[in-house]
Formats: sequence, structure tokens, C-alpha cells
Amino acid sequence: MKTRILQLLCFIILTFNTMAFAQDQFKVLLFTVQDTWHYECIPSAVDAFHKMAAEQQFKFDWTQSPEDLAKKLPSYDVVVFLNANADNLTNEQIEVLKAHLNNGKGFVGVHSTSDSEIRNTWFDDLIGGVFKDHPQFQAAVLTNHDSNFPSNLHLPEKWLWSEEWYNFKSLKSDDITVLLSVDENTYDYQKGYDEIPLEGMGKNHPIAWYQLYDGGRSFYTTLGHKPEAFQNKMYLDHLFGGIYWAAKGEKKQ
Repeated sequence: MKTRILQLLCFIILTFNTMAFAQDQFKVLLFTVQDTWHYECIPSAVDAFHKMAAEQQFKFDWTQSPEDLAKKLPSYDVVVFLNANADNLTNEQIEVLKAHLNNGKGFVGVHSTSDSEIRNTWFDDLIGGVFKDHPQFQAAVLTNHDSNFPSNLHLPEKWLWSEEWYNFKSLKSDDITVLLSVDENTYDYQKGYDEIPLEGMGKNHPIAWYQLYDGGRSFYTTLGHKPEAFQNKMYLDHLFGGIYWAAKGEKKQ
């Protein structure tokens, strides 16, 4: 009896240690901000991140406080700005984010992270482009430009998805590597929210990309407007692939 109890205890200890080690393959800090357009996404996204962290065995934490972000960030490998941008950060908190990149760590921006009202050149360049406008929510066809990149491994060459198709200004075309683009022939890019037609971006309309930036790694995807996206496995695998690359990808610029 004592032998079986000892065996059981050893098994529990071994299992616990193995799980603790596996969950620390890298550490991800999620930063979200409540806003008028995307607040419904936050509960779905946080729940999805908890499940993703358990399935993929990485350490996960979440904050909505800029002060908490700056305090915790040095201990994490990747920070994910989900519908959060530089508008809520002080200059000191931006400096903490800069140090994170300078130390060779990773950044992931999701959806409206490019939609800052206050211009900060360093942060705009970190994202790779500045949000301009978008037409009404529509389905369109995406092109997969790199089936070997972690965020795109599972995606077909052409992918039908419904989204707010962001148009950009100040796009760093020479620095970013485009992973997904949207075909403007497959949706009404002029259909805005008033009678003034939008212009679109033409033949080259990037939707997701990555870059080496200021010593670290930056991945950005515009996808993820609706809460339902965070219940979609193809989308979550796309997002996890970006996180994985930001944590484990190229080390030198």
C-alpha cells in the first residue's frame, strides 16, 4: 500500500513538473483596451488566449492597465496589443516597449492596433503602417503569400474571410514582408459609411505582415474585428503562428 502511495506521489510530482516546464516554453502578455468598436471582442479573445495557452503550452497573462503593462513587460517574451495602441501609453511606457524590442523580444499587433489617433513615429513604424479607413464589413478573398511562415502554414493559397478591410497610409512597403493581401476585385472597396466613396489601395493591399524592427520582431494582422473570429480555429492558428514567430523567430536584423 505504501509503495503504491509513493508511486502515485512520484507520478503527481513528475506530471506537475513536466507541465510547469512545458507551459514556460515562452511567455505572452496580452494588452487590451476598452473602446467603442471592439469591446465585445475582449471577453472572447481572453477566453481564446487561455485555451490557446493551455493547448500550446505557453505562459499567458492579460492586462488592461498601461501601468501594469510597463511593470510586467520585462518578464515576457512577447507582448500582444489586441485592439490597443499607443494612445493610452505615456512616453515612459513607450520607452519600456522600446526596451522590450531592443532586447530582441517580440511584438504582435491585432486589428485596430494600427488605428492610433496620436502620432508616435516609433510606434507607427513598429506596426508597419497607419490605419486610414475601411469599407463596411464584407467577405473577400485573401491571398497567402508565404505558406512556410508559421501564421500561414495551415492556410490555403486563397482564403475567403469576412472582415473590415483596412486601408493604410505611411505603409513601410520596403521594410515589411507581406503575408496576406486582399483582392479588391472580390469586395466593394468603395462602400463606406456615408455617400463619399472610399479609394481602396489597388492591386497591392496588404492585410498581414511581419518585420524585424529595432532589434526585435513585429507581426501584425488586421484580422479579428468580430468576437466570432476568436472562436474560429483557422484564425486562431494564424494568430498563434504570429505569436510563435515573434517569440522564436529570427534574432538578428
